[in-house]
Amino acid sequence: MNEKLKQAYERLGLPETVTREELDKRFDLLLRRRRSLTNEAEIAAYEEDFQAIKFILDSRDQQEIQEAEDQRLAKYGSLAGGARKWERFMRLYKTHVIISIIAVIVLVFAGNALYNNWQHRKYLASLPPVDAKIMFIGNFGVKDKDGKMDALNQAIVNEYPEWKRVDTSIVYLPKTGEGSDTLDMNYMQKAVVELAANSPDILILDEATLKWIGGQDGFQNLEPILGDGKIAKDDPRMKWGKLGESTVNELYAVDITDSKFVSSLPINHNTQSIDIGVLGGDKPKDKILQFVKHIAEENTGK
Repeated sequence: MNEKLKQAYERLGLPETVTREELDKRFDLLLRRRRSLTNEAEIAAYEEDFQAIKFILDSRDQQEIQEAEDQRLAKYGSLAGGARKWERFMRLYKTHVIISIIAVIVLVFAGNALYNNWQHRKYLASLPPVDAKIMFIGNFGVKDKDGKMDALNQAIVNEYPEWKRVDTSIVYLPKTGEGSDTLDMNYMQKAVVELAANSPDILILDEATLKWIGGQDGFQNLEPILGDGKIAKDDPRMKWGKLGESTVNELYAVDITDSKFVSSLPINHNTQSIDIGVLGGDKPKDKILQFVKHIAEENTGK
């Protein structure tokens, strides 16, 4: 074990024999703790813990890859060592060829690439600021054949002209199998990382994902959208529950499955219901709540 990996285990107070499941749990807890940090010292310590556990997880992944390679080459018996060297030689040879081709392409098109990059930066600088970051998380997919989000961004702005620009992303989170209510663990881990890294303002979720995230202390209370009485508190689309350690029911999500907003979006989905929620934070997100209120009022007739 190299010294850096040993230091990572010592940093987290974990034995080198810790299981992958225990590491994943520790990682989840670490990500959740980020929201409660307030001063620079706590944040700095958190970042060191985060980098340490990430390094351990990456090392474990590399170890699993190596073990898989050893198992694949085991069929060669005593010749496994030679087979491994031959594969590495071929990879090295192919790499050199690819690098040579890339070098030629770069020399020919470098000027054009630099110009295009400058033009792209100029274009981004001309855009209005982002009004909201919206993450679709669950069994969703964008209809654009190239996977681009431009059409989806524009559709949202078209439905809510008060905003000029949104930044959307889709985190695919499937169930383990047809008819199952259990989410795929590997995708769940990726979803947690995406949530921590991107910090979206708004979450649009399918029913399985809402069930997974809904009981955690991550949503903002949406009760302000009921203030003017246009939406009834007992509207069946309103999702109430106790968030985190709260002892009272709070409005944490709204079912928007049948809304005009959802029907206008260029997305594919395989889900019975679609809900919208707002990630919590230290400050009220009034502008974001107004967006949720607008969508929720679409089917009220008011």
